[in-house]
Amino acid sequence: MTAPAGAARPLDRLPKAHLHLHFTGSMRIETVRDLALLHGIRLPDALVEDWPPRLRATDERGWFRFQRLYDIARACVRGEADMRRIVREAAADDAAEGSRWLELQIDPTSYAPSVGGITPALEIVLDEARSVSAAGPT
Repeated sequence: MTAPAGAARPLDRLPKAHLHLHFTGSMRIETVRDLALLHGIRLPDALVEDWPPRLRATDERGWFRFQRLYDIARACVRGEADMRRIVREAAADDAAEGSRWLELQIDPTSYAPSVGGITPALEIVLDEARSVSAAGPT
C-alpha cells in the first residue's frame, strides 16, 4: 500500500543509503574475533570480554583508545578471503537494515602488503562488491 500524494511516510520505511562506511569499521565483532583466531592475533579485552568498549569522546584518551582498537581490528585482515568476507558481510548487514546503496570507504594501503599491492587490494574489493551486487539481496 502506498501513501497518498504529499503524505509523510514513516522514516523507518524510507529507502536507505550508506554513503561512507569504513571498510574496517564495517566488520562484525564476530568477524574480528574469527580472523584474530585464524591469524594468531591476541585481542585486547575490549574486543573480547568487555564488548562493547567503553569509550569517551570528552578527552583525548577516548580517541586514542578508539584508534588503537580500530588498528587492531584492521591488523586482523590478512588476505583476499578476509577482504571478501568483509565486503559480503557489510553488504548483507546493510541490506538487512533496509539500505539499497552502500559505499565502502577503504584505504588500500592497509591491506596491500597481504595481497600483492594497492591495485590488487582495490580489485578484490571491487570484484566482491560486483559479485554481491549481481547476486542481489540475501
